[in-house]
Parts: sequence; structure tokens; C-alpha cells
Amino acid sequence: MYHIETIKNKRIGFSVLNWGLGHVTRCVSIIHQLKSQSNEVFVFCNNDQRAIFSQYLEGVVYIEHEGYPFKFRGKGHFKRDLLRSLISLYTFAKKEQALCNENVEHYQLDLLISDQRYGFYSKKIPSIFITHQLKFPLKGAFRIFNVVNRRQISKFKGIWVMDNEQNLAGVLSKDKYFDNTLQIGHHSRFLLLKNSGLKKISSVLVVNGPKSYSKYLLAHFGDRLKNNEIEFVIGGVHAGEEMKKLNTQAVFIPNSDMVRADEVMCMTTEICGYFGYSTLMDCKALSCSFNLIPTPGQLEQIYLSKLHKKSP
Repeated sequence: MYHIETIKNKRIGFSVLNWGLGHVTRCVSIIHQLKSQSNEVFVFCNNDQRAIFSQYLEGVVYIEHEGYPFKFRGKGHFKRDLLRSLISLYTFAKKEQALCNENVEHYQLDLLISDQRYGFYSKKIPSIFITHQLKFPLKGAFRIFNVVNRRQISKFKGIWVMDNEQNLAGVLSKDKYFDNTLQIGHHSRFLLLKNSGLKKISSVLVVNGPKSYSKYLLAHFGDRLKNNEIEFVIGGVHAGEEMKKLNTQAVFIPNSDMVRADEVMCMTTEICGYFGYSTLMDCKALSCSFNLIPTPGQLEQIYLSKLHKKSP
């Protein structure tokens, strides 16, 4: 079993899933710890991910790495959209796995760590898979995807589960079929930041998740934006363009300025957005309440919304 505190003086390849930016921000504290333990970290990522990572990390080597070919139409048919993408996703993962073997040799890597990227592993060196979902909340014939998920994850030497005895992920982080799992607790970039604890901002909306669902999120909180109950909105450029169409005094902060965004989030009493697991961990780290909704059709978030009906 690979405990993070025992990993020292290694050359590590690290890559995270390109599904929103939550996978990026939740791994900041992990990479920071690995760096502090005299490891050399090579972050394999696309330009959007690098733009976020580089605002928190120093002394890492960035390697251009293509993101998974997700295609969401933004109409709430998540299962249908994923089914349409299965062949391209499987083909990409196989290509990625072959590329990993080449990168292991080229960069003389000792260890690979993947946050939810099924193809980012190599049989040449130990590979670790990070997840909060050992299984999906599926029923009926769709349970076959849990079998596929187990088969893919089992290719990794170790599995780091982002949960602990508080069981923030509920049944998602538990699966009796795995015997090489290690709970590593809840991770957030806010664990590295100084938080004064001063809460003087009423509410912040974080436009997270797939870009195609940004309009739905802004529309859902439209009344609160118009009534100026939400003081700040944080998101990508696409969110900023959508904001221009709304009659609101809320201040938009692009995620290209995470320093400013984090200052605001540290001072808010409430975070609004989609029910992403990374957002839940951020709220826990910030000790703030949340007003989150599930992305339409995304079963994981629907499950989490039922599990955490009330904000702490």
C-alpha cells in the first residue's frame, strides 16, 4: 500500500480528469505535499488545467497532455451523452496508456498518479488511481458499468479514496471488490490557504462542471442574482459571457484570477453551484454552508444531493 507520506525522492507523473476544474483544485494539496517530500512532479495536463495549477504550484514540470473527448449537449441526458462518447473515450484511454509507457521511459518516472483518468497507468512502474467513486449509483442493466469500472481501476497498483470516516461520498466510496484501497481524507486547495474565518460576504456562485451546463446553473439562480443576494460569480470565460446577459450587480471573477476568487470564497457564508464532490470538500474546508443543485441527469450528483439534503 502506498501511503502519501512515505513517497519521497521519486520522479512522479501526475494527471487529472478534464471534467470541470474540481479534479484540478482538489489535487493541489496532494501535489504540494509530494513536492514537500523531495519528489519531482511532472504534471500532464491541457492548457486550461495548467492555467489553474500554475496559480498554486511552483517547481513542477508541465507536460502537454490532451483531455478526454467528452461531449455534453447540455440537455440533461448524461447517460445518453456518455454512451455516445464510449467508443471515443475507450479509444483515447488505450492511446493514453500506450503514451504513458513512452513517457515513463522518456522522463524516467518512478510512479504515476491518476485522478480518475483510466488510461494514465503503466505496467512498467507502480500506478495509483485517485477517486471518490469506487462505484456508480446505477440500477438495472446500467450496473454493467460498475463491472467495467472495477476492471479498469483494478489495473492500478493502489487506489486512493478521497473520503474518511465521515463518509462524505456515502456508498460511492465503498466497494467490497477492492482490497488495495486507502482512504486519504478530503482534499481542497483551501487546506493550503490562510483563512481568517471572517465571513462578510453573503453568497458566492461557482459556475462549475461542463461548460454546456453553465446556462442552466445561472438560470436556476437567476432570481437570486437579480435580487443581488449573490454577490460574486466565479467561473470560466464562457460564464462571464453569460453573465453579461443578466440584470445583476454581482461581480464576476474569472478563474484566471484564483487568488481573488479564493479570497472571496474564504469570506463567504454560502457557496452556490452544482453538487460536485470537490465543491462539497471545499465547503467543508471553508466551514461554510452550501446551496447546491445536481447537474441535470448526472446520477452521482443526484445521489449526493439526496445524501446531503441540508447544509451543515
